[in-house]
Amino acid sequence: MYFLAWILCIFIIGSRTSANNGFKSYPTTVKTFENDTVLLPCYVEDLDDVQTTVKWWRDSILLADSGKPQHVPPERVRMYSNRSLEVSHVKRNDTGEYVCQASRPAPWGHATQVHEIEVMYPPSVYPVPETGKLEVNLGEEVDMSCVAKGVPIPIVSWRNKDGEIPFLYDRSRLRFHAENPSDAGRYTCIANNDVGEPAMATIDLYVKYKPRIEMTKNWMHAPPGIRVQLHCGVTAWPEATVEWYFNNKSVKYSSRIVKHNAGSDHSLVIRNVMTTDYGFYLCRASNSLGITEAAVELSGIANPAVFKKTSHSLSETSYNFVWEVYSYNPIVQYEFRFRKYSNGVPGQWHKLYIPSGSDGNSFIHTYSFKLTGLEEATHYEALVLSKNRYGWSKPSEIIQFATEGAPDKDNYITNAIQEDKIVPAVQLASMSQHSPLDPERSVSSFNRGKITTTVAMIFLLYIFNANFHKM
Repeated sequence: MYFLAWILCIFIIGSRTSANNGFKSYPTTVKTFENDTVLLPCYVEDLDDVQTTVKWWRDSILLADSGKPQHVPPERVRMYSNRSLEVSHVKRNDTGEYVCQASRPAPWGHATQVHEIEVMYPPSVYPVPETGKLEVNLGEEVDMSCVAKGVPIPIVSWRNKDGEIPFLYDRSRLRFHAENPSDAGRYTCIANNDVGEPAMATIDLYVKYKPRIEMTKNWMHAPPGIRVQLHCGVTAWPEATVEWYFNNKSVKYSSRIVKHNAGSDHSLVIRNVMTTDYGFYLCRASNSLGITEAAVELSGIANPAVFKKTSHSLSETSYNFVWEVYSYNPIVQYEFRFRKYSNGVPGQWHKLYIPSGSDGNSFIHTYSFKLTGLEEATHYEALVLSKNRYGWSKPSEIIQFATEGAPDKDNYITNAIQEDKIVPAVQLASMSQHSPLDPERSVSSFNRGKITTTVAMIFLLYIFNANFHKM
């Protein structure tokens, strides 16, 4: 057993000696840092009196020769008497292979051994494009990259304003389509090889697109004498030029009508509003990629009414509504519309004209209205319009309500239904053709017709109540 182990050991040693071409030393890779000193071995087996000379090479350049003592080695390089090679104060360009060549007379000949020095140093990185700026049109491909250097080879990662960007393939190159202006911003690549501090480079991406406009309001209530500000939010790259137009003509700016700009918010301030200021104002934004427009209407009519959640059922056949209207001028009349809603199918609208009965000076007008003669356990819809001296307002949001006993009767208030969805059933186009009331005529007409209107309303309610009970 021991004999076999001894034979195996001799076999292994003999194999390693044979594979090492007569060297006692073994090829090695020395990982080191800048300014360190490295010693590379070159120990040749003794051949009694046979003279052996050793030469050191790097990239076909002779560094040292034991057979030529007069040979001057490069700076920072020297060979010791035991044929090992020293490289002191190593630098980055010292990285590479170093070849030890032993020369012996026949029959032994030459033998070589290769060592390697790897000088590790912190990463460095520079962006592509080198300017650190990149412009693309919206929808085009973004192609940016970072070139990193260092030993070991650095690992590159990317970040933007949203955090780290995940990668599947090539980490040094970033490619995607600029589908949204929000893709613009600063992109940072980070190179790290765990030697020293990570290196960073930045690329600022600019996404070029035609102006986009967001209007905070497309309609504003403004009676004569007050100050109003029309807002137009504009985003674009390159930055847009914004101008205002009224009745298809450029607005003539003055001390009363002033244009303001604060970042993306472009506004038009009108002091001491006049009735001649009523109409449509056009915000026009333009840059090298195109023009975008949006309109806002300035009017004296009241804001749309808002139903309050205090609206509630009073009985099996009646319902009480409470709404608020914001208007600088008094409300002279309301138009209340309601219709039955059965199995998801709306019926015909019924209209009631209601005098406001208010002569207060408050800007917020609150009204409570009781609707009777309804069917039991039935769903309905309603909306209301308001009239002041400048005409009829736009319709309120639709409210869904139900009399007692109807399923899901707590789900009354619904989301807003846009005016264009109401038009086919309510015929709002005809409403927009009503002429504004003359101030004196409207007040006198209202006083003269107050009793008549009240009687007519009671008569209509009586008819509706009778019809509902017959059904």
